[in-house]
Amino acid sequence: MMKSAKILCIGDLIIDLYVHGEINRISPEAPIPILKVNHGNYYVLGGCGNVARNVCAANAKCHMISLVGNDNGKDIIKKLSRELSNLSIDLLVDKKRCTTKKTRYISDNQQVLRVDEENVSSISKEIERNIFKKVQEKIDSFDVVVLSDYNKGVLTPNLIKQIISISKKKKKKVIIDPKRQDFSIYKGATIITPNFKELKEAASSFVSGDIEDDNKLVLKLSNSLIKKFNFETVVTTRSSDGISAVDKSGYSLHLPSKAKEVFDVSGAGDTVLAYLATSLSKGKSLKDAIMNSNQAAGVAVGKFGTAVVNSYELQTNNSKLCSIESLKEHLRNIREKKIIGFTNGCFDLIHAGHISYLKKAREKCDLLIVGLNSDKSVKKLKGKNRPIIGHNDRAHILSSFPFIDKIILFEELTPINLIKKIRPNILFKGKDYKKKDVVGYNELSSWEGKVMLIDFVKNRSTSNIIDRIKANVT
Repeated sequence: MMKSAKILCIGDLIIDLYVHGEINRISPEAPIPILKVNHGNYYVLGGCGNVARNVCAANAKCHMISLVGNDNGKDIIKKLSRELSNLSIDLLVDKKRCTTKKTRYISDNQQVLRVDEENVSSISKEIERNIFKKVQEKIDSFDVVVLSDYNKGVLTPNLIKQIISISKKKKKKVIIDPKRQDFSIYKGATIITPNFKELKEAASSFVSGDIEDDNKLVLKLSNSLIKKFNFETVVTTRSSDGISAVDKSGYSLHLPSKAKEVFDVSGAGDTVLAYLATSLSKGKSLKDAIMNSNQAAGVAVGKFGTAVVNSYELQTNNSKLCSIESLKEHLRNIREKKIIGFTNGCFDLIHAGHISYLKKAREKCDLLIVGLNSDKSVKKLKGKNRPIIGHNDRAHILSSFPFIDKIILFEELTPINLIKKIRPNILFKGKDYKKKDVVGYNELSSWEGKVMLIDFVKNRSTSNIIDRIKANVT
């Protein structure tokens, strides 16, 4: 049985604010577009917070240590952190600085402007000591230490040195995502994860000769960094060219990108860092961890913004299967323009009745979300011999239908918690129900949603199929 993963994450914490609107004209005051905001603003955790989000989405536990300013940013971060069940935090407050915030203004899912609020000066010696004290208190409870360095002042060279030193003494792996040209401050780290540009900037000063083949160049630059700074492995993210890894034993690996399409590369490095850490923490080999990270990065770049990649998406290679967090982010982008529909069920042994029902539901909305009962939930509802088909396979089958847009698993007996979080415009159910008896009926009225009952095909059910199979077998 695979062990559970526990990751300690330290680094620069950022609030990512997305402001959506429409651009229909140019300002008469200056040659700039006018963005008419549609009030679909939302916050997400960025920087080391995005690493933590992806660790949690990978079904691992994460403890995050970072810094905030003495402003409302700390309250926003605490609220966002409470939404992640596997995340615990230690936030230190610096009264002399602001919480780092990146505000992105979006039209038609394209950034038109980014505004940064930040103080990138190094933290004081006192705060540095307090952060390291928190690391000392927590490190024994975690398997892997992750440093997410966005060069915003939290990870000072001395603090990095201290964390690497104590991690080695405690026999903990240290994985660092660098954002500086001088890699000497990361000396002794287990794994470092630069992108191709960062790799070239860090190593070009002490590597001579022109190499046209990128794979050979990555190999030479990585080996030089390993030798000079005593890294065990250099893992290089290479955008559309995939991912490369070189370790001190001479082993190298070059994997092509798994992305079906590249929509937004922001945060993809955080995803690689998170999945590399969780995979190694669970006892996977370096090769398997890198393959897992590459697959996760391929999913991440197909999403908008600093999105999370759920472990189910990797298990089924299914971009329709998502976490509640990533689904909520997706809905924020389209809610003003689209009719959102929701239905739920076990969908064990898909039959003609299911197909007919789901097709009719999709005809009534622009986006159909299917809440799928997990195996645990189905057993509670249907008995110990159900489901016949596991939820990963059921999700994979449902994802092949073009009339289903998103799938989300839930463990509870009813989808009421999902309904409250998704807030669909239409809740679909079969006509064997009365509207007032449908779970979520009362809640939908509070946001002007409605319940719609769909005709179902008679004499078509999973129970009937199972009964017929049993009759023929006996």
